[in-house]
Amino acid sequence: MRDSFDLSLANSGSLVKKGYSFLLANVGKTVALITLAVVSLVSFTEISFSEFGSESFTGNLVMMLIASYIIYFSLEDAGAKLGRESDEYKNASETYSALREKVKGHDIAKLRAFCLEYGNAELEYRRSNALFTLGYTEEEYKDFLNGKEMSKKAKKELGRVRKMKRAELSAASLLSGVGVQESELRDPKSLHLYRMILKLIPSTVCMLFTISVMISTKDNLSVAGIIGIILKISTLPVIGLKGYSGGYEYATEEEKSWLETKTSLLSSFLRANKET
Repeated sequence: MRDSFDLSLANSGSLVKKGYSFLLANVGKTVALITLAVVSLVSFTEISFSEFGSESFTGNLVMMLIASYIIYFSLEDAGAKLGRESDEYKNASETYSALREKVKGHDIAKLRAFCLEYGNAELEYRRSNALFTLGYTEEEYKDFLNGKEMSKKAKKELGRVRKMKRAELSAASLLSGVGVQESELRDPKSLHLYRMILKLIPSTVCMLFTISVMISTKDNLSVAGIIGIILKISTLPVIGLKGYSGGYEYATEEEKSWLETKTSLLSSFLRANKET
């Protein structure tokens, strides 16, 4: 009985994930269908716009903005969590974790030097590539650095090349999961309270709004009034779908790509460290 119950739970979870995946794969179609339905509904009414700055316009605008922000960020977080449960993300995360465990405490100093060397080499590569794209040679760039007289166009373009900075790559960023940390010596407790306060700001704003709002019923609500309400709230599911798909794409593309990049860098470091 217990096994069958666990199996049914597992199957239900699989079905939910499939439903989410189907929804994400068809976000564009869903948004288009919602838009078509709303436009079709509004086509049977006379359209007019509220004056900007009017009391009703401002009140509705504030309510819709707060609702849209809450829905967007809530579903963006849910979409990102779903993305992190995908097989591709899990494989990338497991491969990265396995390599990270091979880096020991006594390797940190070498890893820090590796990051500095790699960052400098990557900067030189980007500069060389930029010079090639702009049509300048290394000698011309050196002449510019030495103060040789050049045209305004050359000074402007080569000045942008000179301003290119080294990528922020550190031992902490390679060993701290998905996020980037400034230093591996920073105690997370020092930022814990600050992060909690930041997370409470949206909820605090929402609470202030809900306490201050005054609601009264609409008398003699007509068909046109109902259609107008549907038109107003129709943007919310669209925003929610965009947030959900945005969170999913962020996890499965940007975060996964960063994990794969760190995996490659750690692999290079471990090979170089083994050879020395």
